[in-house]
Amino acid sequence: MEPKNQSKQEKLAQLQESLKDLKATLPEHCAGRTGYISVHHASLAHWQRIEELEEEIKTLNKELTG
Repeated sequence: MEPKNQSKQEKLAQLQESLKDLKATLPEHCAGRTGYISVHHASLAHWQRIEELEEEIKTLNKELTG
């Protein structure tokens, strides 16, 4: 059973890293940079992927904590 848990922990770490990367590319992080414009918005697909990752992370956390 341990290898399965390790696999879930690795997947959780990967998902958290992907979520961090997606959030780092949100337009709000462009504020104050050269070329920033106020109409710069994240796409709907970008937000949907963030929400999907957050749900996957939440599910995996529940499974790992039992």
